[in-house]
Amino acid sequence: MNDTALADDKAARSPLQKTYHYVMQACGLAAGVIIGVVSIVIVLNVMSRNLGFGSIYGTVEGSEYAIAAATFLAAPWVLYHGAHVRVDLLQQALPRPYRNFLEMGINLLGALISLCFGYFLLATGTDYLSRGTMVYKSFVFPEWWTFLLPVLCFALLTLEFLRRLWRLMLPRREVT
Repeated sequence: MNDTALADDKAARSPLQKTYHYVMQACGLAAGVIIGVVSIVIVLNVMSRNLGFGSIYGTVEGSEYAIAAATFLAAPWVLYHGAHVRVDLLQQALPRPYRNFLEMGINLLGALISLCFGYFLLATGTDYLSRGTMVYKSFVFPEWWTFLLPVLCFALLTLEFLRRLWRLMLPRREVT
């Protein structure tokens, strides 16, 4: 199955499918904007230091959090568009009927792993929320905030793997 077909199939989209598509597009856009802003801030920080004004406070730590956020936002978007790295030597060696079963197994495994990661991240984040722990570095904020995007990421990854599995299980329809 062509992975890009999952994102490019605009025929007969329901409102739920359109909403899902826009959520995925928003994730990709947000990740791109974050990377762009980080790039600009780093350049400004270097210029500021070279001009003798000193470093912009929190640039390093802010960039670390921002790059992590961009990664967690981009992961579901990349999977949605089928732009992830695939090693499909085994899949290509199998006869066509078995390829679909392998692909289904891979998607099911991906969904289960994503669900497990998401569950444990959510459990850890809620534990930090109940304890009221804080991060004290350049910025001070509740520690549970650092779990919001990873939980969202793994929830969206779980949905995407299940959507891919569902599409493989449905009979193919001919587009006329």
